Amino acid sequence: MTPKRLLIHALLVSLATSAAADVSPWTSLADTQQRAPEETSLWHEADEFDQALARAGKLNTDPGLTAYLQGIMDRLYPEFGGRLRVHLLNAQQINAFALPNGSVYVNAGLVARFQNEAQLATVMAHEGAHFTHRHSLQQAEIARNASAFALVVAMLGVPLVGDLAALSSMFGYSREHEREADTIGYQRLIAASYDPRESVHTFEHLLAEIKAEDIDEPFFFASHPRLQERIDSFSELSKHASGGEIARERYLETTAALRLASLDADLAAYRYKQLILVLSDPARRNNYPPEAAYYLGEAYRQRGEAGDPALAEAEYRRAMDAAPAFAPPYRALGLQLYKRGDKAAAAPLLQRYLELAPAAADRGHIEHYLKALAP
Repeated sequence: MTPKRLLIHALLVSLATSAAADVSPWTSLADTQQRAPEETSLWHEADEFDQALARAGKLNTDPGLTAYLQGIMDRLYPEFGGRLRVHLLNAQQINAFALPNGSVYVNAGLVARFQNEAQLATVMAHEGAHFTHRHSLQQAEIARNASAFALVVAMLGVPLVGDLAALSSMFGYSREHEREADTIGYQRLIAASYDPRESVHTFEHLLAEIKAEDIDEPFFFASHPRLQERIDSFSELSKHASGGEIARERYLETTAALRLASLDADLAAYRYKQLILVLSDPARRNNYPPEAAYYLGEAYRQRGEAGDPALAEAEYRRAMDAAPAFAPPYRALGLQLYKRGDKAAAAPLLQRYLELAPAAADRGHIEHYLKALAP
């Protein structure tokens, strides 16, 4: 580890192993009005963080997506309607976290990786439990050294305020609190009529992905040990579970645009290992619109191993067949054929790209190629 990560790791280990105070959980919205001064202070800091993220333009404010996510939370915690508020972050890191004031943040990159609503509900139920059981307040004593955690915040470039770096589940709570959140979240899944067996798959997919990409980020859902603990915990809880709602079609339809945007962001960040892991698996590939073939083709191109050009070409053609009005694969394949020397085949593809995307930012660049291809 680098010195920066060693310091972060030491601070987070301290957080995870410290003792927690005994605080009664909230059972209704009315209970949340009875707060000690130190808890009210934490809420004010959380409110400031909410405002900072909104001002920074970090939130996805799509009304349909926002309403969809909030509807899941309200289904899981109906007695806390209006207080447990879900925010969608425009971030690709595999993460979600809850703040002391009931704000629950879910990263777009995390939402994009699930296969159905029950899997997403698993994470949201877990995060909601951190709020209802007041885990932030219970760990307040752990974060008295606010300057140390302010240093972590500065290192990570995350605009957290005061003790919030320690008191949100961005970094994970103690093992005791995580297991309690697993149990409460599992009970909430059953009460909301979701299939609790999907809870295990939720974390299995995430663990496989971060291993494939060799992700090493100091966030809860990017931590190998913490994800394995969630898998073990939910496997034990669900070993005798029966069925329930999965809501696969509703989830895929509502999040289709988000998942394509997530693929685009992964591609821009050269996360081709993740793309290949997800999109080369037929079962997971079926969760994406047909345009996803283009992103798999680009992932093969970025990887650049022996045989990858042929794999990329096959995926570009698949995308053109399945989504003929989607412009990017025409450009990608046209340029690949041009570089290979097959100019006769490249020209109509690049021309079709410009027809489908007349306002393309690289129009001048492509027109330059077309002039070179002219007889």
